[in-house]
Amino acid sequence: MIIDLRRRFVAPARRLALRHGYRAPLAVAALLALLSCTPHGTVHGALTVAFVLGGFLWTLLDVLFLPVTVPLLVIVGLPAALLAIRHRKHLRRPARPGNSALLCCALGVAAVLLGASVPGQDAGLLGLGALTLLGLPVGRLLWQQTPWAHRTPHRTPSRTPHRSPSRTPRRAPGPLGRWRWAAAPLLLATGALLVHYDVPAGARFAATRPTLTAHAEHALATGDTAPARVAGYRLERTELVGGGVTFTVAGTGVFAPHGYAYFPHGTPVGESVTSYDALGDGWYSWSGTDHF
Repeated sequence: MIIDLRRRFVAPARRLALRHGYRAPLAVAALLALLSCTPHGTVHGALTVAFVLGGFLWTLLDVLFLPVTVPLLVIVGLPAALLAIRHRKHLRRPARPGNSALLCCALGVAAVLLGASVPGQDAGLLGLGALTLLGLPVGRLLWQQTPWAHRTPHRTPSRTPHRSPSRTPRRAPGPLGRWRWAAAPLLLATGALLVHYDVPAGARFAATRPTLTAHAEHALATGDTAPARVAGYRLERTELVGGGVTFTVAGTGVFAPHGYAYFPHGTPVGESVTSYDALGDGWYSWSGTDHF
């Protein structure tokens, strides 16, 4: 079985890691898997702090737009524009997005959708998505201006004759190549619309409702309150309250716990929970007391 797993997953991942342009998507995918498996790990905590600080900074710049944001944009943007005009002959045009850039964009959008698919949202996954969607494009644009980005890979000369590079005609980008410029904006717009209309949380809960209901009825019948992973959710705390059961979803929220509650016989009653939102069929999403 171990040999079979190595053949299916480890060996293809190793081959992709050795190929130029696929290391960044593999790193983002590994971080995404790590955050999904360990919602209270060090990496998750660091990304949560970064996302919260970034949110505070964005709010501050939005509130103080005229006295702070505009002068800051002038201080940073004016010298950058002057340098770009002065050295415009040495600047290279941005290359067409390749497989690596599009895969990173798709993984970043997936991280945002997963972060928004739980009650209270997962700030660690949102931080990974924001870092991928904001940091990698800037890094890619800066990297393309360096001489290392345009080095041709060294190839071992073969015995078979080849045409001279000067005689090889340059291929014009096909329709698929031109559409690569629109792929990333379309992914971002689709992800933004889904998050705006709260589609990830509703769709994920609707798909997992039967499994969650079976687990909740089992907890009510047996009194089992042990932590468990059910339908992709990591339920770290289970409480029997008022004829029903509440589940705390691990990794959700920043300053308050969040989760789901199942009350099949009526409106929930509890002192530790501040708000309930009805989801139908006895299910509710709840948020705890804010500890900020």
